[in-house]
Amino acid sequence: MKSFMLFHWSPKARRKQILKEGLCPGKISRCRKWHPPYVAFSFSPSAAWGLSAMCSDNYGEWDLWMVWSDRLDGYERLPNEFRVYRRILKKDIWYVGTREYKPRKRSKI
Repeated sequence: MKSFMLFHWSPKARRKQILKEGLCPGKISRCRKWHPPYVAFSFSPSAAWGLSAMCSDNYGEWDLWMVWSDRLDGYERLPNEFRVYRRILKKDIWYVGTREYKPRKRSKI
């Protein structure tokens, strides 16, 4: 199969750790409620955004990371997500950029 790009968003506060260790399954989630045994990716930055910051109500800055599929030691493919259960080395990831997230006020119905 031809290699393809996958994208992952993480809080900017984790950048130093990612640049040192890579992307590691089992780290505390953004909501601080669980330790997912995988790192989640999507085909596009916007789809990955929907799995990350958009699930949060917290203001903050988020970093976008990219990895080529052939650099992964296997993955599980779900309809809207790819899950990687092994550490992704720092040499295999690319920092793409940062964006700011400002949650919208929810309307009361």
